[in-house]
Amino acid sequence: MSQRPAPAPSFWTLQFGGWGLYAGLLIITFLPILSAEGGALNLVVVKAVRALFGLVLSSVLRLGYRRLFPGTFKRQALASMVGSALLGTVWMALGEAWAAWFYPQPYDWPGNSVRLPRFAYDYAITLLGWSALYFGIKHARAWQTERERALRADALAQEARLTSLRHQMHPHFLFNALTSVRALIGEDPSRARRMVTEMADFLRFSLQKGDAPNVPLEEELAMVRSYLNIESVRFEEKLDATISVAKGLEQLTVPAFLIQPLVDNAVKHGMASGVLPVRVRLRVTREGSLLRIQVDNTGQWAPPSRGPGAHGTGTGLRNVRERLAQLFADRATLEHSETDGWVHVVVELPAREWTAPITEDAHDVAAARVAGG
Repeated sequence: MSQRPAPAPSFWTLQFGGWGLYAGLLIITFLPILSAEGGALNLVVVKAVRALFGLVLSSVLRLGYRRLFPGTFKRQALASMVGSALLGTVWMALGEAWAAWFYPQPYDWPGNSVRLPRFAYDYAITLLGWSALYFGIKHARAWQTERERALRADALAQEARLTSLRHQMHPHFLFNALTSVRALIGEDPSRARRMVTEMADFLRFSLQKGDAPNVPLEEELAMVRSYLNIESVRFEEKLDATISVAKGLEQLTVPAFLIQPLVDNAVKHGMASGVLPVRVRLRVTREGSLLRIQVDNTGQWAPPSRGPGAHGTGTGLRNVRERLAQLFADRATLEHSETDGWVHVVVELPAREWTAPITEDAHDVAAARVAGG
């Protein structure tokens, strides 16, 4: 589980820290002329008081700035310049009043008066820099907050979309399976009963997964075998299906209910083509960082309809394609082709390890004859 980012420092943490740093830099800057400043203690006191004035006056500026946020950049820039100029003058006056009181020698008003505009300008520039930092930090935090809000909204929307897509598969499968049971009831009641039993096993298995978005490949393949067992009850020798999985892939994670719609599509289109027996081949391999899932079937792609419901609702492949786009964007692909009487559907997606340890009895190629032959 990812950790939440640390909370941003508060205004007063930054305020005291920033002006403390300002005082420290002033002291370091004036160390070479320590004797002219009346010694180390005088230097520290004078620069600390100067930073204190800056802290107080910038806090006053903040009271006015808070009314300007959010607001236009033009208004904030104008307020920064005017506010910094006014309070820079106030800072200069406070500083001179402090100097007149603090230093033991008589304060030279005529001699210092010529330097007052420069002091006011320096203080104004300092407050203007503080203002730029203030508005910069405020805008950065507002942008970050908006970005986090947008990311949360996108995450919630994607989660809701994926949940909806996963849940679509259960009624989609039930629609096709119940249609098959209905066709068998009058033709062969015993086969219909066997099919209902297989359906119960299939649904029990799928419900055990809960709403987990991802499952180990071995669990997904177990569901596919259960599905093919259901179809084999219906079609018997008309269906010949094989599953082969390369060594060590069983513990890779895949989106739940990803492969069954591909196999369902292969069986459905193969049967609709009229070329029997329908041969379905499921192969799972790994090519570098990609997991490759290929489903081949004899027949042709989207053959002409031979009656109502021959092709189902079309939910299966569309669902898979949308889920891949939601989960992996352009890092996953679903492509189909047709060659020499075979239809090929290939899914490639990033190979990701499941959190459970890989079992030691993983075999070279797990080839299981699940129906027909």
